[in-house]
Amino acid sequence: MERPNFTVLTHFDELRKRLLIFIGFLFLVWVVLFSQFSRLVPFFVWPYHRAFPSRELDLVFTTLPEAIMAALKSTFFLALALSLPLLLFQAWRFLSPALYEHEKKALRKVIFLVTIFALGGMALAYLLILPTLLKLFLGMGYARFTPYLRVQSYLSFLGKGLLVAAVVAQLPAVVALLLKAGLIPAQVRHKRFFYLAGGAYLVALFISPADIVSQIILAAAFYLLMELGFLLARLF
Repeated sequence: MERPNFTVLTHFDELRKRLLIFIGFLFLVWVVLFSQFSRLVPFFVWPYHRAFPSRELDLVFTTLPEAIMAALKSTFFLALALSLPLLLFQAWRFLSPALYEHEKKALRKVIFLVTIFALGGMALAYLLILPTLLKLFLGMGYARFTPYLRVQSYLSFLGKGLLVAAVVAQLPAVVALLLKAGLIPAQVRHKRFFYLAGGAYLVALFISPADIVSQIILAAAFYLLMELGFLLARLF
C-alpha cells in the first residue's frame, strides 16, 4: 500500500487548520479559566495548605496591575497544560494521512498514553511535588524571616509547575517514538542504564546545580521515565 501524495500547499493549509483549532481551543479554555479565577483561588492555594496546614497564606501585590497579571499568567499556564492532549491529537490528524495503517494504530496508542501521562503528571505535581517544593523553599525562611509572598510569584510558580509536569510526563512517549523510529542507536539500547543514568543526572545537574539531594531525586525521576519509554516501545 502506497502513502498518499500531498503538495506543499496542501501541507501548509492542513497545518494552519490544525494550529488554528488548537489556538482557538486554548484561548477558549483560557477565557473560561480566567472568568472563573475567583473560584480557582482555593485550587491554587491548596498545595500551600498541604505543605503548611497551620499557616494562612497572605499574598501581597506591589504594583497596580500585578494581581490581574498574576491571574492571567496562572490561568494561561493551566489552560496550556490542559490543552496539550489536543495539540498532540491535532498533530496526529496532521500526520495520519501520510502514515500506513499500522503506524496510525501505534500513533493512536501514543496519543492516548500521552493524554494519560499529562493528566497523571499534573495530578502528581499538584498533590505531591508542588507541596514538597513549597515546604523546601519556604521552610527555612519561615524559621528566620517574615514572609511577604507576592501573588504573581506564587501563582506563576503553581501554573508553571503544572505545565512543566504535563510536559515532562511526555518523556516516556517521546522515548518510545524515537525507539520505534530507529533514532536511538543500538549501542544506547544495549547499555542504556549507563547512558540513561548519565543523561538524567546531567539534566538534574542543570536544573538544580547547588542541591545534591534534589539532583538525585530529579535524576531518578528522569531515569524511571526514560525506562518506561523503553517498556512502552516493546508494547507497541
